[in-house]
Amino acid sequence: MNLRERSINLLKFTRKVSGDTIKGFPDGKATHQPSPTDNHLLWVLGHIAMTDAWIAGVVGASGVSVPESYSKVFGQGTKPVGSSPDYPPLPEVKKVFDSSRQALLAWYDKASEGALSASLKEKTGGFADDAADAAAKLSWHEGWHMGQVANVRKALGLGPVF
Repeated sequence: MNLRERSINLLKFTRKVSGDTIKGFPDGKATHQPSPTDNHLLWVLGHIAMTDAWIAGVVGASGVSVPESYSKVFGQGTKPVGSSPDYPPLPEVKKVFDSSRQALLAWYDKASEGALSASLKEKTGGFADDAADAAAKLSWHEGWHMGQVANVRKALGLGPVF
């Protein structure tokens, strides 16, 4: 399995588990926080979409975009709040969450080995060594935040994902 296939498989696997984690989540509880410091579903979905868009910009992937307003509520350094008039509706955020990953996967599908291994250290401030490493870090980042959503699921009395 080459770098492209490995990157794609990892991103798809992570997104499948994320899909299972958000499945059955009550729409009315998208901003539920068991404690004020917990990340809620809506923030996690928007934040992950923002991260996909950031990496897409770094690697030069086209078709990956999030509304400009998202950076104010989902960007790096933001903190989720129980409710905010600035939050877009959950169906919109889910759509951006899905479309940002699909466009990024399309880039990985066509990327050359050279594009996957080109250094991204400077462009990402040390976050990722190259595009293949970025796929691994995106997957880790998403898993980290979906673990938080799993805790919210538990607090809501929803069944386990696995």
